[in-house]
Amino acid sequence: MRHTKSDPRIRKQLAVDAARIMSQEGISDFHAAKLKAAARAGIQHEQALPSNAEVELALKEYQAIFRPEQQAARLNTLRKTAITIMRLLKDFSPRLVGPVLRGTADTHAAINIHLFTDSGQAIDFFLMERHIPFTISECEYHFNENDLRRQPCYLIKDDDIDVELTLFPEIGIRQAPKSPLDNRPIQRASIAEVEKLLR
Repeated sequence: MRHTKSDPRIRKQLAVDAARIMSQEGISDFHAAKLKAAARAGIQHEQALPSNAEVELALKEYQAIFRPEQQAARLNTLRKTAITIMRLLKDFSPRLVGPVLRGTADTHAAINIHLFTDSGQAIDFFLMERHIPFTISECEYHFNENDLRRQPCYLIKDDDIDVELTLFPEIGIRQAPKSPLDNRPIQRASIAEVEKLLR
């Protein structure tokens, strides 16, 4: 049977299943979670998949029902850790993004921070001087429909917390990439704004 985008029951169920997968299995990629949920349900048509925003809404509902205290405690820990890291990296105009900012982070979520500098090696030297081990990869960001950019990502660990630092040029603080949720400019928060969330 062909299930399409107009079938709200299928979309709702897939959103719930994808949210459960993200929370329980630590999958942070919305598309990967949706595909896994669809495969388990025997659905092959991508038109039946819910939007990322629908999955995140289902994730918030799942957390509120099944792990309200644990999720709130974990989110608080992640935001406090994010502030500590952002203060350490204050010279790079750090901005918190992702699930820790939006409030959906739980057990497996990483802290995602955008940094801004025109010196490609500045972060390398900064981390090495403080004996902070890291690995480098690339993260993809969409800025416009045909503008996909690969930005350097520094992956570090702080106890049991994964931290992802994405490097942008200084001018990049004026133009945020598109959010995977709604295709609008991604939400970014300064140290002061994250401190307000904790208060």
